[in-house]
Amino acid sequence: MKNKYSLWSLSIFGILSILSIFYVTQIKFEFDFEQFFPHNDPDLDYFRQFIKDFEADDNFLLVAVERKEGVFEKEFLDKVHDLTLRARDLKDVEASQSLTKLSYPIKTPFGISAIPIVHLDDPDRYEEDKKRILSDERFARNLISEDATTLVVAIKTTPNLQLEPSEKLITDLQTLIKSYNFQDYHILGRAFFQKELVAMEKREVSVSTLISGILVILVMFWIFRRPWGVFVAMSTITLSLLIFMGVLGWWGRPLNAMAALYPLLILIIGTADVIHVMSKYIDELHDGLSQQEAIKKTLKETGLALFLTYSTTAIGFLSLLTNRVPPIQDFGVNAAIGVTVAYLVTIFFTPALLAYFSADQI
Repeated sequence: MKNKYSLWSLSIFGILSILSIFYVTQIKFEFDFEQFFPHNDPDLDYFRQFIKDFEADDNFLLVAVERKEGVFEKEFLDKVHDLTLRARDLKDVEASQSLTKLSYPIKTPFGISAIPIVHLDDPDRYEEDKKRILSDERFARNLISEDATTLVVAIKTTPNLQLEPSEKLITDLQTLIKSYNFQDYHILGRAFFQKELVAMEKREVSVSTLISGILVILVMFWIFRRPWGVFVAMSTITLSLLIFMGVLGWWGRPLNAMAALYPLLILIIGTADVIHVMSKYIDELHDGLSQQEAIKKTLKETGLALFLTYSTTAIGFLSLLTNRVPPIQDFGVNAAIGVTVAYLVTIFFTPALLAYFSADQI
């Protein structure tokens, strides 16, 4: 039993682990605002038609650059002006504007003329420009701060930017801004929001996995009180989580805002399953059965119970497919996959590993 079944089982799961590590690196994260709207909703259809007719109102990036001594200084204004122009060359940027590019339309006997809002080449007129701009509600608190220490460059982006082009745009924009050595800068807009939310999702997955793992280890020490017992239990749970994430990467299922729940789900389900199997196995060994007989009896008596628990839990998660919100549907499918993986690993991997340990060791 130990030499044949166990070796084959551990070898197969070793190969699956290596493949899973590769596919985990292929997992993609996404965050699309509209995915949280229910499908076939009349209000959503009206909203989409409105956007089609009048354009969305979130296709922008606002770049605020600071100069604590005041923005009306020629070198600083020249930098902002150059940033406004060069930003137009970035991919997925349709237009950019700032006070240095705007003008007042003036009606003259010879037709409509334009007077620049900021006279870049005439510093003597900066004070006059400042007073006029700050008294104009179209500009104050919009394109310039009330204390005149910050200017805003408004950038119009391509509609409905997704994650990858958003990340590329933000990276290129930050590189461009840093080349001017401004004292400080801030970015606001859809592309930046997407990038930061996905970064937050990744942090949440990592942190929740780490904290949950530590808690599970403490529980395992309290239950089994042997290092090897904790090793067997944590090996099963870790392998379940690794293969589950690998399956998601192989299947090409991106993770969204609910991704932080997956590690918790696997740890909860996997912990319950492995405790049932190991406890039953230890009891059978204490009753005098051999390792082979103890494993067979453990799988016979706990296998059906674990299968019923797994199947009802998976069906419960799959019932989320009736929800009209896509992220909820994805969570239901992914959770069902995770429960299945945890069950299979517990049934096939744990007994194979337990065959190498006596009751006193675990």
